[in-house]
Amino acid sequence: MIYWTFSSFTNSPPLKIAQTLERFFSILEIEEFEKFKIPKRQLEWLASRMLVKRLVHQLAISDSPLSLRSVTVQKEITGVPYVVMEGMGRVGWLSLSHSHEGVLTAFSQEGEARFGVDLEFIEPRSLQLFLDYFTATEIAWLSTLNEKEKDLCSNIVWSSKEAFLKAIERGLSLDTRKINIHPCDVSYLSKGWTEINFEVDGMVTGEWQLLASSHQGYVMTICLQRARELKRVVLQDLFSFDE
Repeated sequence: MIYWTFSSFTNSPPLKIAQTLERFFSILEIEEFEKFKIPKRQLEWLASRMLVKRLVHQLAISDSPLSLRSVTVQKEITGVPYVVMEGMGRVGWLSLSHSHEGVLTAFSQEGEARFGVDLEFIEPRSLQLFLDYFTATEIAWLSTLNEKEKDLCSNIVWSSKEAFLKAIERGLSLDTRKINIHPCDVSYLSKGWTEINFEVDGMVTGEWQLLASSHQGYVMTICLQRARELKRVVLQDLFSFDE
């Protein structure tokens, strides 16, 4: 099972950063946080890490009482994030993404699971982005849409590519123009996950499923193995938490 959750901290109450770090974060995490000097980046980092901690805590995967401080997010050299739990080491598989004060994360306790998530705020995308990262077929499709539809669908295309690249642990080392996202019916996106058809030059993708949804002004995508199931976990008040 893959558990996912989304949170927007747009309307969060003023955050007491020092108290939050001291209460819920390890010394190593605080050192990582202090590398960020721009307040926006600090808040994105805090929100994404807090969401992961809350999600793992909610799943109660430890036999002993679990504190948020005992759940940490670390990164491989490649930038792939993963969960470490005190006394258990690396646990499961993690993917996370943030955009414009929104955070999306997914976690599975099954270490062999592979998936990637991406979150994009729905806004106009530049022609240069199209030319650099989209296929000719994708650009032709987008050119047939009105401006509102183009904003939504261009973010679906970009987000879908990102989610797939995270799932296969390649990042932008793979030319995104090798990934072709097929036109989709956007009328169902606001109702839940909708499958997005795609193909990749020189790669068999049959084991992978690409899903997209729109929510609160964002596009959310997840690429996962077809054998896996998804379940949403709803978490209230991201920064207000009593252990």
